[in-house]
Amino acid sequence: MNNWLAITLVGYLFLQFAIAYMASRFIKVEADYFVAGRRLGVYAVAMSVFATWFGAESVMGASGAVAQEGLAGGSADPFGYTLALLGMATFLAFKMREAGVITFVDFFRQRFGPTANWMAAVLSIPTSVIWASAQLLAMGEIVAAVTGLDLTVGLLIGAAVIIVYTTVGGLLGDVITDIVQGSILIVGLAVLLIVVLMTDGFSLSSIRPEQLSFSGFNEAGEPESFLSTLNRWMIPIVGSLVAQEAIARFLGATSASAARKGCYIAAGLYLAVGMVPVVIGLVGAAAGFVPSGQDAFLPELAEQYLHPAMYVILMGALVSAILSTVDTTLLAVSALTTRNLVEPSFPNLSEKAKVRVGRAMTATAGLVALFIAASGETIKGLVDLASSFGSAGIVVALLFGLHTKFGDERAAVSALIVGSLLSFVGDGHVGVLMAPLVNEDTQTNMPMLFFGWEGGFVFSVVGALAAYVMVALATAPKRSAEASAS
Repeated sequence: MNNWLAITLVGYLFLQFAIAYMASRFIKVEADYFVAGRRLGVYAVAMSVFATWFGAESVMGASGAVAQEGLAGGSADPFGYTLALLGMATFLAFKMREAGVITFVDFFRQRFGPTANWMAAVLSIPTSVIWASAQLLAMGEIVAAVTGLDLTVGLLIGAAVIIVYTTVGGLLGDVITDIVQGSILIVGLAVLLIVVLMTDGFSLSSIRPEQLSFSGFNEAGEPESFLSTLNRWMIPIVGSLVAQEAIARFLGATSASAARKGCYIAAGLYLAVGMVPVVIGLVGAAAGFVPSGQDAFLPELAEQYLHPAMYVILMGALVSAILSTVDTTLLAVSALTTRNLVEPSFPNLSEKAKVRVGRAMTATAGLVALFIAASGETIKGLVDLASSFGSAGIVVALLFGLHTKFGDERAAVSALIVGSLLSFVGDGHVGVLMAPLVNEDTQTNMPMLFFGWEGGFVFSVVGALAAYVMVALATAPKRSAEASAS
């Protein structure tokens, strides 16, 4: 079976290269590379946002987390991220597409100024890189499982393939492959669910009542506090609201209305398809299935119970989920770096030069993500970190900027600074990022990174909100005086 899997995987990856090459022929200017020339209709936006959002953590991470923790393990996937997509559709999609920006950080430059632009880009880039690393790790695990190679080798192969075809095809190539990948993903997961529920010992009636609780437990096995529960839900809902990966998709829509409608449809798709790994995790755990590791729950269950041909379809679905997420994540890093860091310093770059810089940044982002993926963190751990790191101040400033005239660059910068500083002392998320660089001897010299405050992300959001409001109120008289003088 592994031979067939290897052949199928190689053929599938060649298809991605072919699509990327065809798309590259339509890339003439920067907007073609980063927002597909704004050619996307409602359903293209919907399928692309769904496929981008539905990554390795949605399939491998969520099923294992739900099997281990019950529905509490699904607070991020699919429930939290579905709410994040609904938030994007309601609060961001229409106004941001109407603004005609290429990245959401472009709006910071328009609304607030160059300092806010620079800071928002610097804070956003690590989030996208970490998210890409989670997808690369999952891709490496699949390549290793299919070929029998070491995980490190599988990681290198998977990274090389993804980096090359993403660098060539840009967002247009990604959107075309998203439609293919999303369709395969839906079919593969539907087949797995049907087969699992038809297998002896796997039944919805076997799910235990305690598995259906959304209440989590701390490391000591005690029920978590209200603050911890709130924090666990806010990370995916609020922290992911400003993910350039999904935002780029609706910024490529033909109109503001298409952007909003596409996001709403994507949210519905995400919840419907995302419930498949949740159900499989609940049923598998109730049946007593024990995997070798949390992220391996769904693949190992499928390998044991599916017909070989069906297993090949599922592996195609997993690869689709990973590819459709990681390619756009690398493009997100490239867009933020090129548009919001490089171009302000070199304003006279030609369109061809901007595309070349964008491609170089895509490749660089892939290499950095590869380094983080090799750190040994789990897929879910990397995704949790990506959802919460530095995003609190960005969310606060962006929502105020989009929907009000309250506050200027000073308020935005204050929110960005306070939100990012508080993310360093809450819940130990930065400790995950620093793991490859810190050992037991040096940890004691870096106490700021390891406070592990309960509800750290909640404090980050509240702190950023307070900073924005206080600075905006304090500077309001001065702004009024400046406006009158002018």
